Amino acid sequence: MEKAKKTTRIAVIVLNICSLLMIGALLFFYQKFDANIMKNQDRNAFLTSQVEEQNQLTDDLSLVFKEKQEELQSYNDFEKLILDEKEAYYNDILDLEQKVLKGETKKKIAYLTFDDGPYTLSESFLDVLDEYEVRATFFYLMKSTETGYENENETYDHIYRRIIRSGHTLGNHTASHKFGEEGVYQSAEYFIQDLLKNRLFIYNRYDYMTTIMRFPGGSQTSSMAPAIFERLKDVDYVYVDWNTQTGDGGKNVLSVETYTNNVLNDTEGKDILVVLMHDYSYNTLKALPDIITGLRKQGYILLPLCDRSVMCH
Repeated sequence: MEKAKKTTRIAVIVLNICSLLMIGALLFFYQKFDANIMKNQDRNAFLTSQVEEQNQLTDDLSLVFKEKQEELQSYNDFEKLILDEKEAYYNDILDLEQKVLKGETKKKIAYLTFDDGPYTLSESFLDVLDEYEVRATFFYLMKSTETGYENENETYDHIYRRIIRSGHTLGNHTASHKFGEEGVYQSAEYFIQDLLKNRLFIYNRYDYMTTIMRFPGGSQTSSMAPAIFERLKDVDYVYVDWNTQTGDGGKNVLSVETYTNNVLNDTEGKDILVVLMHDYSYNTLKALPDIITGLRKQGYILLPLCDRSVMCH
């Protein structure tokens, strides 16, 4: 009897232990199951937030793209407005030229032109022109540094860009400006290729198309000039010489007063002036304010050249 009771107690104990183990297993399973549910909920929430963020990013990018399109269109419209204003400005100059030639106005025209640049000193010339609110014409070579041609150093880039941005006319003076047997005048074809090399340099680097050129030394320098004249038409260029100058070309170093007088005393009978100067000359720089004010006192309006001017050929 005692043995039976003992067996019963052991059975009850084992049964209780098994029950506890089952309850523990069920609790563990439930916790794991609940944790997985929470984990799935968190994952779904995370994925949902990622989709929302992606959608927001897409919306933001679309908005930015739209704004950039509108900005680009605005820029294009502004650029067109500038071109239209520039065309209207040149048309007014051309109308004034005709009135001057016909004697319909007492006003006269002076085109200030600068050859052979750019130079470091060119910046100072531009400062003077800005101060006196003058737009001029610059016949430049293919330079980007003081040390040579086609160098990628950007020493002169700001000068080219400032000329263009300020409304001056930028003209072509050939790439090399070389004289002699191996220079630009060795043949008409060689001259044109040198000219076009400079045009391409200016266009590629500054997005500006030159249409006016000046012969190194002037159009009467070489017997090759008549053959070059014909080729210029094929490449859409006109050329311009000058009818008065400071006299600062080459190695000439004359006084400031001489440069001033060379211009102001050589205007009689010239209702339209094209003044030749060089923006490497310190004395020309010093003379420039007096040249500007002196010409204005004589009734000249100082303007930039365009390729349809009567002074162009």
